[in-house]
Amino acid sequence: MKINEVTNIPQIYLATVRVVMRGSTMTARTTITADTIQQAKAMLTRIYGEGNVLNTNQVMAEVEVAEAAKTLSPQELQVKSLADKAEDYKQQGKALQARQQMAKAQQYLMKAQQGR
Repeated sequence: MKINEVTNIPQIYLATVRVVMRGSTMTARTTITADTIQQAKAMLTRIYGEGNVLNTNQVMAEVEVAEAAKTLSPQELQVKSLADKAEDYKQQGKALQARQQMAKAQQYLMKAQQGR
């Protein structure tokens, strides 16, 4: 096995081709797997003939996106919203506490400087 066979994962390409059958023509969409778009076009040209490959585009990995994006029910969305708000309030509380500690430290510093 060659290193490029491991590092270059074949991609899926969607192509629009012209199909000629018994004197009539129609367009069809098909997919092909190849390493590069040039290889995909070359294979499609060999299969469907010169000038019959109309368009070729790479198909993005939609399967991964669809699996990662789960559709939530209204109840789950409400729970998520409340959890997000709780996290926001927690962060705001921490920020407020830090500001109060900073103000208290500044007051001690001012008292210390006046006491000299």
